[in-house]
Amino acid sequence: MNEKMEAAKKNYFSKDFRQAMRAIQGLTDEDILAPVPGLKERILRSTETSPLALFEAVLDELNSQWAASPSCPVNADWHHFIVPGVLIASLRNLGYDFGDRDVEEAMARGERFGGGSCGFAGTCGGAYGAGIVASLVGRTTPLHDEERSENMAFVADVLREIAQYPRRCCKRSSYIALERATNYLRAKGYEKLGAARPVCRWSPKNKMCFGLKCPFYVNPAKGGN
Repeated sequence: MNEKMEAAKKNYFSKDFRQAMRAIQGLTDEDILAPVPGLKERILRSTETSPLALFEAVLDELNSQWAASPSCPVNADWHHFIVPGVLIASLRNLGYDFGDRDVEEAMARGERFGGGSCGFAGTCGGAYGAGIVASLVGRTTPLHDEERSENMAFVADVLREIAQYPRRCCKRSSYIALERATNYLRAKGYEKLGAARPVCRWSPKNKMCFGLKCPFYVNPAKGGN
């Protein structure tokens, strides 16, 4: 596997890289896209008020229904729409002024973000998802001035934290985005949104796990970070 991954790393054209990774996984793009409608529906019909709890519940459902390979991929484009989707859905579920259309808009924007952009465009879907939430909450458009700049500064801060960790991990990036976006929203007055510190339970499935260097890693020997 390591030799194949090293070979895939040399494919700096995104299409070639994607084909190489799919070959390693034994999957197709259709396999990855198949769960998307169900994941969106799960977020839309959710009643959870915690973004973190909803995030984990959506991933649990994905893993329980996954059948395209022995193990569901740890890293995939799903996270790009799940992160903003669960944040806006949680605000809606708490009774704030958000409806299904806001949740759908959050997921639609997230879904448009290209897979692998952390390597191919120098930005990460986690930070992008946090920016979607800030933009939706502020009702901002490209025609806004200070609000647009504020959103970009927030995304830059989230991306800077994600960039501290050189090895890719969609779970870690999502946790950082969820934590930072929750703190941002609470500071904006959405105080019913409870803050929660993510604790990763996906590391046993992640062959590229950063282990003790990850802030969300649980050390099995100690039962904590």
